[in-house]
Amino acid sequence: MEEVAEGRGAISGHATWTSAMSALMLFHLNDLVVAGLNTSKDFKKHLYNGCARAINEKFNTRITSEQVKNHLKTWQKRYAKINRLKKLSAALFDEDNCMITLDEEHYNSHVHVNLPSLLSS
Repeated sequence: MEEVAEGRGAISGHATWTSAMSALMLFHLNDLVVAGLNTSKDFKKHLYNGCARAINEKFNTRITSEQVKNHLKTWQKRYAKINRLKKLSAALFDEDNCMITLDEEHYNSHVHVNLPSLLSS
């Protein structure tokens, strides 16, 4: 099935997500979880369809349910990385810049140990 990318009019499976679109998707799916409508690990297809419909109505786009599903996976990967970094004993959270920080020694040590995985992502 061919998909139209948002804002381009060309045939593609790639969608361009704005922060507002991502926020709407995350809030919409969160509301489904709170309502108890998701299964143990994933959402059913019709719930992704409803989320895509809400995004398309609000932003006048052509996002598909598959693109919503893939974008959720992207956010889950980001969340996992953030949690992994926050669990480092030397990690601090910079409230002003909303970012996790490490002092130079711990940063260099972390990058040296994790360099192969950092290069592959």
